[in-house]
Amino acid sequence: MIRRLPVYLLIDCSESMIGQGIEAVRAGISSMVSSLRRDPHALESVYISVITYDAKARLECPLTPLIDFQEPNLTLRPGTSLGSALTLLADQIRTEVRKTTFENKGDYRPLVLLLTDGQPSDDWRAPLQRIGAQIRPRPANIYAIGCGEDVDYSVLQAVTDVVLRMDDMGPESFGKLFVWLTASVSSASQGVGENAQGEINLQKLPPNVEKVTTPAISMEGEPPRQVFLRVRCSVKRKPYLMRYRVNMLAQCYDPSMSHKLTEEEALAAGDGELPDIPSELLNGAPDCPWCGNPGGGQCGNCGTMFCSDSSDPADIQCPGCNNTLKRRHAGGGGNFSIKQSGG
Repeated sequence: MIRRLPVYLLIDCSESMIGQGIEAVRAGISSMVSSLRRDPHALESVYISVITYDAKARLECPLTPLIDFQEPNLTLRPGTSLGSALTLLADQIRTEVRKTTFENKGDYRPLVLLLTDGQPSDDWRAPLQRIGAQIRPRPANIYAIGCGEDVDYSVLQAVTDVVLRMDDMGPESFGKLFVWLTASVSSASQGVGENAQGEINLQKLPPNVEKVTTPAISMEGEPPRQVFLRVRCSVKRKPYLMRYRVNMLAQCYDPSMSHKLTEEEALAAGDGELPDIPSELLNGAPDCPWCGNPGGGQCGNCGTMFCSDSSDPADIQCPGCNNTLKRRHAGGGGNFSIKQSGG
């Protein structure tokens, strides 16, 4: 019986991954699979599973032989339910990974690669305890990779002793990361560097990735680092996502970037579960990616957010309910509540 190397990819598919982040992850998975298929050792022993998580965890692909693996369609939605992902991981490892018996040697300890760029939006502590209770020995080959500037590394350090940091989320950085992941999986598939505890010694880290060794300070109780709003272009009526980043000094959120959405992505997003945010906490708006309008507004009838240009005196037809809206002069609208997306 072939001794398999189960590889579980836990991919954060929250809205904060939109843009270069998720595109680079898609390209990285494709490149990794293609490269591993050229390695006879990996082709024989590597089995891959993909679990994504947003507001909930999804099993995109159960443990599958490398030769049969098909890349899943990674869809972005609100939320970062790390706890749900850990629960699903525990269930899959318990049912899919072969245990050692008197007659046969079981699979290698699973290699779990956890990729995230944000803070958990659910309870992750109880699922973590469940992993330790259900799976003995606990699957210690969990490698958590934090991407970007908004990761709560104290959470990742509670999940595993091996926490890595990659601040740059550009395509080149993700490319180097997946080259490293590919080399590590390839090495592990040959049993190279396996120690007495069954843990895998991964390849030398690329220069854009560093190991986090200092205990991190928890972000729990702090304001969210980012805020996301789902908006429609008032000119082309197409959906997009506004991204804001916290300004701790000014105690508000500054506009960061806007991202085009497809209609499919807009429908997949659904309503976030976060409380509404007062408009006074948002310091302006990023330009609309569809028409370039520099501002934003909200329909008082249906609550739809839309782009606008305060210098244009013309009325606006709401892209949500089609009602004609009269413009209010700057400063005349007062403070109002805006529905957040889950981020």
